[in-house]
Amino acid sequence: SALTAEAKLTKDSHAFTMLGCDACKIVMGRLAPDLKFLTETAQIWPQSVLEERLALACDDPKHPTGAGVEACNLFISEYHKSIVKEVKKRWDENSEEFEEDIVPAVFCTNIVSICKEGKQSLNEMMAFSERKEKLLKEEKEEKERAAKSKS
Repeated sequence: SALTAEAKLTKDSHAFTMLGCDACKIVMGRLAPDLKFLTETAQIWPQSVLEERLALACDDPKHPTGAGVEACNLFISEYHKSIVKEVKKRWDENSEEFEEDIVPAVFCTNIVSICKEGKQSLNEMMAFSERKEKLLKEEKEEKERAAKSKS
């Protein structure tokens, strides 16, 4: 990859703070509906299937290529135990979370604390920036139309 050895993402790097939050939401967002389906049909994944799902989680096209995929792999390796524990709680009749949905935002902010309350993730920042650009463009076109109709 284009990243040099020095630029490798680490758990404490600023880039990982943003990319890791997105990675967490994407991975957990992908697990959540599958888990909901399993719960509704009274099934559980064997450990091997859960491991396989986690191994493939970073192949999701929602992850930005390069650093986003790297952040996803780092997220999975750093929080593997927490993810598995959270999933298994949904299948444990003695757990408070038994048969509850996984809420990615709650898991990523409160449980693994990879997303910070009130801080925008990279995806959110990019979406906001695109919306702002679109609104400014529409406003400019509107002004141009108004100017043309006056002349």
